[in-house]
Parts: sequence; C-alpha cells; structure tokens
Amino acid sequence: MSSTRQSGAPVWAAPACLVLTAIGIGIATYLTIAHYDTHVSLVCSAKGAIDCEAVTTSAQSKVFGIPVAVLGLAYFVGMIPWHLPIAWRSADPRIRFGRLIYGLSGIGFVCYLVYAEAVIIKKICLWCTGVHIVTLLIFVVTVFATALAIPTDVVDDDEADDDELEEAEN
Repeated sequence: MSSTRQSGAPVWAAPACLVLTAIGIGIATYLTIAHYDTHVSLVCSAKGAIDCEAVTTSAQSKVFGIPVAVLGLAYFVGMIPWHLPIAWRSADPRIRFGRLIYGLSGIGFVCYLVYAEAVIIKKICLWCTGVHIVTLLIFVVTVFATALAIPTDVVDDDEADDDELEEAEN
C-alpha cells in the first residue's frame, strides 16, 4: 500500500496539520474568551518576565482595533480548508501555494508578535507562545509535506516513460 495520495502528499500531512490547527483553535479560543470575559483570567504567572495579562492588555494586543486573540482564532479557523484531506490530495498548484502563503502569513505575524513581546512589552505570554509554536509547527509540517509531494501526473509520466523504454528494448 502506498503512503502517498493523488498529489503525492504524505498521508500524515492532513491529520497532523488538522490536529495542530485544533490545538491552535483551542488556545486562541481561550485567549479570546479571556479577552472579552472579565470573569475569566488567564492561568499564567504575573510576575517577572512571564506576564500574560501585561501582554494581552498591552497596546500591541490589538491590530486595527481587533484583538490579536480574535485574529489568531480567525487564522486557525481559516486554516481548516487548506488542511482538509481533499485539499492535500489535490494536485492543483494554487492549493499548494495558497496553503504555503497562508502559513507564511501566519509566521510573519508571529514574528511581529514575538518582537512586540520581547522588545516593546518586555514580557512573555505563555499562552501566546503556545500559539506561536503551533503556528510554526503547522508551517514546518506544511513546507516539509509540500516538498515531499509529487503530483501523480508527474509519477504517471515517469511510469509511462519507463513502459515506453521497456517496449523499445523488446
């Protein structure tokens, strides 16, 4: 039995990315609830360099007036269609490149957020760091799985060339 699908993508790509996306949705949902519900406090240290409240209530916790937690939640929900098994099976290059660009946009935003935490706020939010790590892992898995993917039409062409070569030898 083959370990690849029609696009040549590894069979583990979709489930791995969907599990990571679900983890991202979970953390981003928790951060979003904590942002809007004053009765919910983040389970995180508020002393020293680790201070989730300082990070999540800072000026950098909103972009164009939208809480970063909401943007993160929207990002992970938007990630779902890119990582469904049918999308990974597709040999359409627009899907492959779209998935990579979407992931790269997440990495770009994470870089800004890490800079904001480390340089501007000078505090770290462990929950935010969890989101950053999940985003990075999704991107790494996506890049790696995409690099391993060989569209079936390329494989079929190679097999056809092999068949023609065998016939020519006979």
